[in-house]
Amino acid sequence: MNQKQENPIVKLVKRKLSTKSAVTLTCILSVIGTVLLASGFFALCPWAVPEFLKGKPESTDTQVVRALQRTEEVSLLRLGITGIKSQETSGHFFSMEIPGTDRAKFIQYTFDVKLGFEGKDARILHQEGKIFTIEIPEFKFIGYDNPEYRVIVETNGVMSFGTPQIDTAEMINEILNDKTKQSYLEENIDLLKEQAKSFYTSIILSIDPEVKLNFVFADNSSS
Repeated sequence: MNQKQENPIVKLVKRKLSTKSAVTLTCILSVIGTVLLASGFFALCPWAVPEFLKGKPESTDTQVVRALQRTEEVSLLRLGITGIKSQETSGHFFSMEIPGTDRAKFIQYTFDVKLGFEGKDARILHQEGKIFTIEIPEFKFIGYDNPEYRVIVETNGVMSFGTPQIDTAEMINEILNDKTKQSYLEENIDLLKEQAKSFYTSIILSIDPEVKLNFVFADNSSS
């Protein structure tokens, strides 16, 4: 049988397609090789990565106002408080302290205390003419700002592994408890009264200098 001769035109087209495929494959392999080489180089030398290839860092900060409340608190005094709180503990056998089981921690703290009263509870009563009585409510601890706490000394005995750890958070909570807040009020009661009088006097006399003011406080003292 005679083998069928392939059309010369078809043979030419096949040859061109074959050549084109080889060129395309070569280009693809060259690109892949270049990318891999560049990736390896930039991985070893990240400082050499061009700016347009660098990813941009992203950060988010999500805040939600969970409560909104109007207040009328009048802040009369700001006290700058600084101190050191210490706590020590150790292991015991019945009533005897076991040597070497001691633990101790010292915390230095600073914060600003605000003292005042609830403005909405104050009353201004007209007596006669230009005479008024101002009733000041009980003074209160309003809050504190700029708290800083840090452990300055901590010691642990060689046998203290059986002694409970001293809780730093618990120590900090004890620094500003209800008893401490009340002591700030009691120690500054006279100054708080003077500040309350000055607060209302400056406001009212700026409107009418001839007004006479009397003050009555929650502890029934007056001036």
